[in-house]
Amino acid sequence: MNTTTTAEDFVLNNFTAVDFLTNESRTILLDGVSWNEYEMFIEDFKKKPGWRLAYDGGKLEIMPPLMEHETLAVSVDMLVRAFCEHFDLTLESAGSTTFRSQLKKKGVEPDDCFYIQSANKVIGKVKSLDPKNYPAPDIAFEVDITHGSLDKFPIYAALGVAEIWIYDGETVSFYELKAENYHQISHSRALPLLSSKKLTECLGMSRTKGQTFALKSFRAWLKEQKQNV
Repeated sequence: MNTTTTAEDFVLNNFTAVDFLTNESRTILLDGVSWNEYEMFIEDFKKKPGWRLAYDGGKLEIMPPLMEHETLAVSVDMLVRAFCEHFDLTLESAGSTTFRSQLKKKGVEPDDCFYIQSANKVIGKVKSLDPKNYPAPDIAFEVDITHGSLDKFPIYAALGVAEIWIYDGETVSFYELKAENYHQISHSRALPLLSSKKLTECLGMSRTKGQTFALKSFRAWLKEQKQNV
């Protein structure tokens, strides 16, 4: 590679990033990427845990692994598990699984995602499922602190994800899919009683006082809710 050529220039010219993107903190957006090239990226980036890819009709966004994203995803995962355990709801967490549709030319890897109402679609069936046609999760969680340049809403809508939670660094917002578009809601449809306000409060605790503190506080709140049900 020419010494005057940046990693981004190399990516734009050659549609490959695996060997040249290491500790960059910027989101990279490529245009004119074919479906076959997108699938090539998916295969290559299996060797680079933590990287996130999103694809929408020729546009490919590459998100580097950031500790803040990972810790927030872990925090949400712990809180969702606590909620489901407390109210005896079946849960399967699928992390940053790649969901994609060649027909719709869209693909995405959430920071975390959950099967709850549709958990029976994946429990005990993971090995037999087609990786190119995984069933859509009930909830996808996205950390948008770096404000990626690719709009994820059309991707998730095309893939049929019923509910999205987006955290912008200060506030969690819940969105429900209706008639091919997302509409903001105050409480989760998949996890009744859980509000975006409450999850915002818990993630704030997690960031300032630690995950254990936030989980203990959330469990105490859950006990209060169960007593009132």
